Amino acid sequence: MVVEFSVENFKSFKAKQTFSLVAGKNKELLSENTFEVTKDVRLLRSAVIYGANASGKSNFFEALTFFFDFAINSGPSLQVGDSIEDVHPFLFSKQTMEEPSTFELLFFLKNGESKPIRYRYGFTVNQDKVCEEYLFAILNVQEIELFTREGQTIKYNQKYFGEGEPAMKITRENASFLSVCALLNGDRAKEVVLFFQNFSTGLNNRKAQTLFKLDDPKYRERIVDFLRCADIQILDVNSKDVPYIYRVRAPDGTIEKKQRMQKKASYSHAFYDKEDVVSKVDFDEENESLGTRKLFQFAALILESLDNGFPVFIDEFDSSLHPLIVESILKLFNSSKTNTGNGQLVISCHAVHIMRKDIFRRDQIWFCEKDPYGATELYSLVEYVEPDTHESVRNDAAFNKNYLKGKYGGIPYINEINMQLADNNNGV
Repeated sequence: MVVEFSVENFKSFKAKQTFSLVAGKNKELLSENTFEVTKDVRLLRSAVIYGANASGKSNFFEALTFFFDFAINSGPSLQVGDSIEDVHPFLFSKQTMEEPSTFELLFFLKNGESKPIRYRYGFTVNQDKVCEEYLFAILNVQEIELFTREGQTIKYNQKYFGEGEPAMKITRENASFLSVCALLNGDRAKEVVLFFQNFSTGLNNRKAQTLFKLDDPKYRERIVDFLRCADIQILDVNSKDVPYIYRVRAPDGTIEKKQRMQKKASYSHAFYDKEDVVSKVDFDEENESLGTRKLFQFAALILESLDNGFPVFIDEFDSSLHPLIVESILKLFNSSKTNTGNGQLVISCHAVHIMRKDIFRRDQIWFCEKDPYGATELYSLVEYVEPDTHESVRNDAAFNKNYLKGKYGGIPYINEINMQLADNNNGV
């Protein structure tokens, strides 16, 4: 369960920006859109990030992707001397371009039947090495240091993180200490890394996950129902093995054709004689719409999140999807009846019609906007103070209409675009 994520000096993020899924004290949609983790903490089931093109929305998701990839894979995959390639500082400032990037995640992990444990893990890296890394946990009320790292100086808690001892001598400067501890079967490190592995920050390779689930008849029925909920007229979906032809260069320089089998989805539609369904006709996935294929791609991901509580973060979620489909999926997460596992869905999109008080609380609506120096600022609607009144946004305001009027920021500078077009038309 995600509490908050912070990023600093990464791509368009200059100063530290924090995205939070902690539910505020307001009572808006309290029981529907939030869930209790401890008696003191409620978390949001979903959130949506808006912003103009090039405002930094995608960089937020890329920051998460880098964070998890480095935390999980740097130990097993990087070798001595390898650079940390995907970390990029904010380049529009002399003060930041040579400085490292910083990331931090706060999250809860369930520990059997006992109270969930809140962890805080973070690191600071440049393209050569880890500058700082740490892991803390709240154990017995107070936050305990499990390990801290300054360069290659690592300190670990012998009582609560004794698994750190064998990893100290073999952790390279370009690898996370956490990934090395997990590689050596450290119990707590493995638990954290497993949570990170189940955390989804996109749709890459998710179609294979859904295809695999089609082999289970009960799960296949749920996937079909999920597609039907989106008002898609599909009777059934099956996976089939089809030949895939590819070319390789032989040692003598000639090009050879080779073949291997791969799984693809086959969609069954009703076949009519006038108004009566008399049979069905099957279509390969290439003949389905982009929207249908996208829904299928993340069907298993969504269902597993609803069942098991895995967090799902997806950029440009509404691409190729009708706004009402986006709304219906968000409602699946916001409902305690369908979201029994307390999964969390965070998306970026441009579907303004869903920015409504009957769907979202104010702390579920976020914006990305660049300042005059090109740095991304990330803020929620509940934090926003209206410049005219110096008051917070009312919970009964018309969020979407006000957003389109530019009241909350996070929109493109249409007036400037129109002025430039007018100047060009006048020959300026």
